[in-house]
Amino acid sequence: MKTINIYYSNKSSLSKFINDNSLSDKQSILLQIFTGIIDKEYINNLSMEIKELLPNIKMIGSTTDGEILDGNISINKTVLSFSIFENTEIEIVGIKQEDSSFKTATSLINSISNIDQAKAAIIFSDGLNTNGELFLQAFNQLVPELIIAGGLAGDNANFKKTFVFTHEGIKDAHTVAAVLYNPELIINANFSFGWQSIGFQFTVTKAIENRVYRIDNQTPVELYKKYLGENIVDQLPATGIEFPLIIVRNGQKVARAVIAKEADGSLIFAGNINTGDKVWFGYGNVKNILAYTKELYQNVLQNPVESTFVYSCMARKRLLGDEIANEMLPLANISPISGFFTYGEFLHNKHQEDKNQLLNQTLTVLSLSENNFIKPPKNDITLWSDRRNILTVEALTHLVIQTTNEFQDLNKNLEEKVNNEIEKNRQKEQQLLQQSRLAQMGEMISMIAHQWRQPLSAISSTSAAINLKARLNKLDNDVVIDLSDKISGYSQHLSNTIDDFREFFKPNKDRRETNLDEIVESVLVIVEDSIKNKNINLIKQMNAHQNFNSYPNELKQVVLNLIKNAEDVFSDSNINQVIEQATIRIRTYQKGDYVIFEIKDNGGGIDENIIENIFDPYFSTKTKKDGTGLGLYMSKTIIEEHCGGQLSVSNDKEGAIFTISLETINA
Repeated sequence: MKTINIYYSNKSSLSKFINDNSLSDKQSILLQIFTGIIDKEYINNLSMEIKELLPNIKMIGSTTDGEILDGNISINKTVLSFSIFENTEIEIVGIKQEDSSFKTATSLINSISNIDQAKAAIIFSDGLNTNGELFLQAFNQLVPELIIAGGLAGDNANFKKTFVFTHEGIKDAHTVAAVLYNPELIINANFSFGWQSIGFQFTVTKAIENRVYRIDNQTPVELYKKYLGENIVDQLPATGIEFPLIIVRNGQKVARAVIAKEADGSLIFAGNINTGDKVWFGYGNVKNILAYTKELYQNVLQNPVESTFVYSCMARKRLLGDEIANEMLPLANISPISGFFTYGEFLHNKHQEDKNQLLNQTLTVLSLSENNFIKPPKNDITLWSDRRNILTVEALTHLVIQTTNEFQDLNKNLEEKVNNEIEKNRQKEQQLLQQSRLAQMGEMISMIAHQWRQPLSAISSTSAAINLKARLNKLDNDVVIDLSDKISGYSQHLSNTIDDFREFFKPNKDRRETNLDEIVESVLVIVEDSIKNKNINLIKQMNAHQNFNSYPNELKQVVLNLIKNAEDVFSDSNINQVIEQATIRIRTYQKGDYVIFEIKDNGGGIDENIIENIFDPYFSTKTKKDGTGLGLYMSKTIIEEHCGGQLSVSNDKEGAIFTISLETINA
């Protein structure tokens, strides 16, 4: 086989070219057309002219973001690439768009007459309405060994309308394919990437196929604006091609280029990005691009090559400018080359599980040969020039990457330090919590002893009465039954007290639905007798009955701590001399979407000089033997960090007021 390439200018010059190369006599010719003229009438007229000159021609074409002819790069021109085969049959297929790219590809596969015998397919598809990843998934599932090459059509970065076509013209075709039949055809696919991930790592928080709605809980447009600037955002999607998102697929970095910006701030990419994917901004690493191109050149030289087709990302052309031709010159030194700059490239990678892949920012090369002779390159050439503009871009790239790496190292070290401090604080909090619970255990034992004292005394008195009546022979059955019932009742009271305290200290593993009535009443079962025995007037105004989700036992411990603190206020004899009646007032009420627990005493309040410190660890207004200074600190931790509420303190003219706010279920 051989390939000859020309720029199209007019029908007469094309006719002369056909005659000079005896193309009319050839039986199997594939014509690939790459045009930067995005005009439907022009394309249809061109197709008709070629069909008139070569009635049996097999043709596919695509609009571009630039054309490749040997070592030359053009814009707004039309390249005609004639490949003349000796032993290869060609089938042309054109497919209209289905409601998904997967279905479009499936229809294409079903339209191929002898799919089991097909060796390869060169495919061009609409660059703005094709989800390239879904499109290629159909091939990977249905015909995974079929070699796919080609790419998504361009329109000179206008992102308005792209066209693909056959010898019949456009005719609303969405996807066109040239299917090659020849079991002996030697096909090699190579690629060069070179884009580098830079800056922070982000997480995709909402995406559906190739449309991304949220990244780190902000729109992609907001993210691009924050990190790349307003000018870049204003020119999306064109600038998004140059700054793609980098993701990792099967251990390989893959770029996803922006092809559309939506009114809601979402972006549409050439291929899928999934919810949960980790992504980075990408930037062309010129040094890597140079190195990979040299490697690609050496790889191509290892195989027989008679014709070479290049389908390269538009971003490479825009990054390297005029120097992009230097990527093509080494390949043109091996064989004739042609191709175009795409909005997404198709590559068959036999080393991957999903062999046919959608790439962006990548140079893909398809080499064909009908014989197994490896030809040496035409000339010894320098792969890249040392012109100043390339050196400048390389220097800037190095600056960006080096700065990014240093920043990432700094960020990693800072993250490690923060995590270490968090762990230290967590351990400290656990120690404080344990100390607080031990202090509360002491309080509990004291309260158990207080509550047991009266029933134990009653049991002792009843036992003594039984003993006395027995000695006086006055113990009849009715008396025994009556006194036994009393002892049983007292014993049951003791047992209930133990159950109350056991339940109180049982840890909560899960949030559950509860309310302030339940919390307060279960605490008062434990402390109400102690309060009354100290001649403290307890007033309850329970007006909040709305349920909320929380950890009931932790809340009970906080409420208990606040009630005990209020009770302890009146242990000072000086306070008792000032007030007529010691009073604790418990009030609950609803305020908007919150239920409020409020406990107030008339003990004179908290000194304004220390009120801001009372929630600090180890700060206490009690004597050393009576307080650890952990109760209020842990109470605030439980309410605000565990239960998602708020605990605050204030004074009024009578005393201190502690307030807990908790969000209700219906908030």
